[in-house]
Amino acid sequence: MRPTTHPDASPATRKQPPPTLGRRETIEGLLTQTRRGIVPIRKTFVQQGRGKATTPGPLASFLRAHDDRGLDAYLFLHAMASASTPWNCVLPSGAWVRALGLADNATPASARGAFSKIMKRLMDRKLIERSRSKRRADVRLLREDASGDSYERPLGKERWDRWMQLPHAYWREGHFESLHLPAKVMLLVALSLDDGFYLPSERAPDWYGVSADSADEGLRALRQAGLLDTDYQWERNVRSDTGWTKRWTYTLIGSFSKDERKKAAASRSVDDEPDDVIEVLL
Repeated sequence: MRPTTHPDASPATRKQPPPTLGRRETIEGLLTQTRRGIVPIRKTFVQQGRGKATTPGPLASFLRAHDDRGLDAYLFLHAMASASTPWNCVLPSGAWVRALGLADNATPASARGAFSKIMKRLMDRKLIERSRSKRRADVRLLREDASGDSYERPLGKERWDRWMQLPHAYWREGHFESLHLPAKVMLLVALSLDDGFYLPSERAPDWYGVSADSADEGLRALRQAGLLDTDYQWERNVRSDTGWTKRWTYTLIGSFSKDERKKAAASRSVDDEPDDVIEVLL
């Protein structure tokens, strides 16, 4: 029996298996299979409660632990697993290793070990469940608030069920590689808020579990990357030198702007979501 080859393969390549796909190719292929352009993530991942009862969501734990890989793994898992029931993703460990860039400067065994450690950290945060399915990793989402409850598609009927939208541009434009962890955290914070949001750095620890320095650093990096616009208004403050201070506000721009997120949401397949969920909540 002759081996099956790609019709475009040249005779010289048919005797050898093609080279292993790289990280970008793997990510692009897996994102394409989701048939949509955004990832819906409940805002409780960023912040929970209301008013004086406001508390940071699980997002803050990634920054405290300097877990950049863990955050990207969770976001990418969410991109795939939240696309359809039963809200899971079944892949061989090699595919995960490629998608997460774990094979760089590592042996195959070390890369698989790194993947297992990342998944364990996500399980410890009560964000996922993991099992085996025919020698493949079966990773299932839990609810974004780290309650350990089963994941269900957000409908937005209750405040705790409102979601934000992470565009696939996060991966397709390489921001997952170019942004450092404080910038990624503040990007998610910004996505959970309306245009022109006000975020004094001294309130970031209470509201989002992010230190004032990390909040400033992350917002500055987003501005430098051309993803965040700033503006200000003069606000009366009798305790200041002049009696006035600047009130800074922020708005996401580029591929993360409100208009671009709407376009990305509209690009998904109409068969991907029931009619009552197609509404875009921003």
